[in-house]
Amino acid sequence: MRSSRASPLLSTSSSSSTVLHINTHQPPTVSSSSSLTVKSTKRPLTAADVPIEIWSRVFSFLGPSASSAGAPFKFSQVCRRWNDIANDPHAKASFFIRGYGRPLALYHAFKSHRLSLSVEVAALLRKRGAALPRFLVQYVDKEYHRTDRGQKAVSVPLYVFFVQEGFKAYGKDADFKEDDVSRFERLAYAGQTAAATNTPLTEGLEAMNVLLDEYAFVPVKGLGSPMDESVFLISQLDISLIPKLVANGLNLDSVNDQVLERVLWRADITDEILQPYLKHGFKLSPSAIRKGLQMARPATVEVLKKHIDSALLASCASETVVDMMGPIVGRGWSWAPERMDYIINTFGVSEEAIARAIFTHPDSARLPNGSRPEFPATRCYMKANPCPVWRWVLQRYGPHHHFTQACFDDAISRAAADRDLHLLHDEFLESGVQFFPRHVKILACRLLHRDMTANALHLLQALREQVTDSRDAGLLADSERKEWVQALRDEVVDNDEWKHRMRTTQLEGGARGGAYRITRPPHDAIAFLDEANKFYEEMLVPIPTIATVVLRNASMRRPSPPTRSPSMKSWVKRMGTWWKEQVDRGVWGAIENGV
Repeated sequence: MRSSRASPLLSTSSSSSTVLHINTHQPPTVSSSSSLTVKSTKRPLTAADVPIEIWSRVFSFLGPSASSAGAPFKFSQVCRRWNDIANDPHAKASFFIRGYGRPLALYHAFKSHRLSLSVEVAALLRKRGAALPRFLVQYVDKEYHRTDRGQKAVSVPLYVFFVQEGFKAYGKDADFKEDDVSRFERLAYAGQTAAATNTPLTEGLEAMNVLLDEYAFVPVKGLGSPMDESVFLISQLDISLIPKLVANGLNLDSVNDQVLERVLWRADITDEILQPYLKHGFKLSPSAIRKGLQMARPATVEVLKKHIDSALLASCASETVVDMMGPIVGRGWSWAPERMDYIINTFGVSEEAIARAIFTHPDSARLPNGSRPEFPATRCYMKANPCPVWRWVLQRYGPHHHFTQACFDDAISRAAADRDLHLLHDEFLESGVQFFPRHVKILACRLLHRDMTANALHLLQALREQVTDSRDAGLLADSERKEWVQALRDEVVDNDEWKHRMRTTQLEGGARGGAYRITRPPHDAIAFLDEANKFYEEMLVPIPTIATVVLRNASMRRPSPPTRSPSMKSWVKRMGTWWKEQVDRGVWGAIENGV
């Protein structure tokens, strides 16, 4: 008879996750090797099992992300529970303090997350030690009284909270109708003027200390001058004020490179000028070193050599060359070939590094026609004025280097009606840069742009003269002639789509862009088409066999074939005519096969 009392081993609650497996073939025995086994099948934890306190802690570590919706964080869009966490005032207060720090938590909450800043959140921030700079209360007052909006930018309860907290913090000095930002800038620029004229500024320095010590002022992004400019001016006034700015919430890393750039660009830079900045928390980061090298001043290099390892300085010099060749370098800097030459010669920058600086994709292989597979080929193409860079490459590497060829391709591809650019085209050609069949397509496209038809016609005429001179001098192979014929046929002569666009449409280059309908083609466009047809007909004629010369005297050396002249002018034609006249006169021997 079975006992009605349940066994303790089988007494488990319904919520337990423990399952008992009993071997029914053998009776259970009390021993260490009992066949009664317990197998745990615990359910893995999910997000729902994590306590809300932990999720609130995780929420405070998220990076700030402003949003136009009610909840400013992506976190709130995951699920309803996380949305509740994101809208919890305590979680918001923790987020602002951890993301921005106590000195500027209230400012950034009001500036960037105003929809999430309620009176309750603001009160929690103050309770947790968030500072209330006087300039913030002034900023809130100005935002509240703005009249250029249909509705108030600041709610009445939030405005009242800031005003009350401001009076509690500053009492009779709560001068909310003034502007501490403007006052700070006046003092900073007055200090710069006094430093330039060697005039003492005792009163201004005292007023600046009061602004920093008593009213917790600090330059912030979005109010007044750029932060790096303000910090640099303060450092010029008194470098010992920098720790006060840091205590008030300044993140020195955010302005480090820009401030040191201004310091290293000084014409009178010495180690005595740089040392105080390093003692007060500034660092010679690789980015700051590259910015300092851009001016290519020997004094700057000598100062950097005292603080930077030679290998790191050489690496930064190579990266500086890359930066200088790029589309954007920095404020107040203009291209100068002397600077580039100085950096390359001083640090021995390799041609591989220069290729990385010049080409958009330096590792890509060149196409069979000699061009680069990407457009633009050079990184400086996107500069406001890349002509000085292309001109420097031509002068340093000559007309036949592949650096120069890539620059020439981009120069004739650039859709800009610029006089300096057109002069650069002629400089390339006069130095001996050669046209190739791939350039026919570039010139055909250039013709379609407004105000560039004359330049496209000029380049086509120069191309025709250059190729014709090479053919007359016997330097053009028949395979090359066929490539020219194919390019002219595909891009111009038999290209009905191009002809239609040439007669009906003109493109606008530059940032505006666009296409415009025209009723009749420009005169230069018709001349371009005529020039291309004549050139095409000339290239259809096969190149004849060059006459062989029998030498009268075996001891006489066979004259070497004429070399290709770097000039595109008629000098090649005149030399070819003179050579034929000498052969006809029998100076070098008799002609076996007439041309």
